[in-house]
Amino acid sequence: MYNLYRIAAVSPDLHSADIIYNFSCIADDYQQAVANGASLVLFPAMAATGKSCGVLFQQPYLLTETYRQAEKFAALTGNVPAVFGLPVLHKNQLTECAAVAQNGKIAALVVRQNSDLPGFNGELPDDLFFVPAGSVFDAGITFSVEFAGDMPADSSAMLRLFCGAEAELPGAWQQRENFFRSFSGYSKTANAAAFAGCGESTSDQLYGGALLICNQGKTIAQRPSPATAKGIIYADIDADKIVAAQLKKKSFPSAAIAIAAMPQAPDMRYLDNPQHPFLPENEAEKENFCRESFAFQCIGLKERFIRCRAKKMILGISGGLDSTLALVAMYLLCRDNNLPMDTIIAVTMPGFGTTGRTKNNALKLAEIIGAEIREIPIAQACLQHFSDIGHDPEKTNSVYENSQARERTQILMDIANAENGIVIGTGDLSEIALGWSTFNGDQMAMYAINSSIPKSNIAAMLKYAAKSMPEAEKILQDVIDTPVSPELLPLDENGEIAQKTENILGAYELHDFYLYHFTGGIGDAEKLLALARNAFDGKYPDEELCRVRELFMRRFFTQQFKRTAGPDGIQAGIISLSARNAWQMPADINGKLFISKE
Repeated sequence: MYNLYRIAAVSPDLHSADIIYNFSCIADDYQQAVANGASLVLFPAMAATGKSCGVLFQQPYLLTETYRQAEKFAALTGNVPAVFGLPVLHKNQLTECAAVAQNGKIAALVVRQNSDLPGFNGELPDDLFFVPAGSVFDAGITFSVEFAGDMPADSSAMLRLFCGAEAELPGAWQQRENFFRSFSGYSKTANAAAFAGCGESTSDQLYGGALLICNQGKTIAQRPSPATAKGIIYADIDADKIVAAQLKKKSFPSAAIAIAAMPQAPDMRYLDNPQHPFLPENEAEKENFCRESFAFQCIGLKERFIRCRAKKMILGISGGLDSTLALVAMYLLCRDNNLPMDTIIAVTMPGFGTTGRTKNNALKLAEIIGAEIREIPIAQACLQHFSDIGHDPEKTNSVYENSQARERTQILMDIANAENGIVIGTGDLSEIALGWSTFNGDQMAMYAINSSIPKSNIAAMLKYAAKSMPEAEKILQDVIDTPVSPELLPLDENGEIAQKTENILGAYELHDFYLYHFTGGIGDAEKLLALARNAFDGKYPDEELCRVRELFMRRFFTQQFKRTAGPDGIQAGIISLSARNAWQMPADINGKLFISKE
């Protein structure tokens, strides 16, 4: 379903050298995984015999009986491949292998070429049935079979399976988890690893039974070691996203061994599919992510500021999320680099829709920080402009709104000229994706530090910053709680914000969700909707999920011209839409293929 594949990694119960018992456990676990919708089932290295048999590996009877029982197990398999480790005696040569069993037979034996088995000479048997570790199998999704502890092969497989049987040491689990998570990010693949555990001899060493599935730099299922019982974990892997990521690598595909197609996952039960995919879910990881995002903003802005030989940083402050985030980043830059706080010129430019709440929050925060504050109302200048161009100010259309944005940008640019400064752009990734900005207005700046940060990340970043700015905590929380608005239309009868962006566009968390998956390779409108239904689980009605999806797609394609003409901006988040190096797409491209007609 939707090109999703469910991977099961198993550390089965095991008795060293008791082959019949071991295969009965493997068969039971295989059937359990298949019943749970698995597309592929991975077992540890030497799952057939146990790794701790010692000199018994030199007994021909053990080896021949192992292969006979392996064939009996393979006869039970269907189109769900099982990958399991076993020793194989072939033409009087002992090899450590991983069998790939499917549709009633062993399809191939993958040979570990640096095995520590007694009597192994490191050569690949002269038989087409045996293939080297790292060989790629094509089963709808391509996967390679390798051995944990060895150097990973040079492979273009989408899914990399690692059979392990390594003795446990304190700290080894974390090292393995770090390695596989990092390697999956580097190789743009999903990695699954199963390690021997329960039942291996504990004479001198312990086998921990670790299980791990990582996908493109993120651990999505795990059972840490040491474990005292058998175990099984599942994860649903999105093949479309892996293909999209690997297309960017520009690498040559490996030759593949064709086997029968694997079944796809029947649902999304084990899919890593959070509502806010741009942020880690773990609180400690989220805090570290926010710290790094601020660090990237500060480093990028510092280098641009120095290389421009500027004296001041000019920022338009509105009391909204974006300008507040930029102001906090500029404060951190000045604080950590011993720059005077009045290097920041914070300009508030109240217009027709400015509320006391947002204006006061902006001014209070700038005052706490110690920035130079300037207040320049724009209403009269805009009314004069309306008169000059013959526009009726009662018509609150795009002319009415955009003239305010362009007036503010003109003021900031002219102050920058007067002060030998640079204008800092505040537009975030979500607004850039949707083109929710005024061309040559707030779309323009001399350096954009929020351009890779989605709207749904900003609250977390401001909460993180508040920990080092306790005097500003209440203001930052009120900024978070204020409805998102450009404040370009007149206030309502109560003097409150009348123009609320999310009432028009829909929730930013939905737009950010669609943005993450679309730029990650999911262009199919039906699949995007299915992912949203799964992640938000009834939080929004179906009609709203569809409306926001189609609005996102339409605006994403029609607003590329703004991205093409956008300013430089440091990448402080996980994706960028820079038309120079990240999202190179013609501004007049036809996006009808991606827009649902439902």
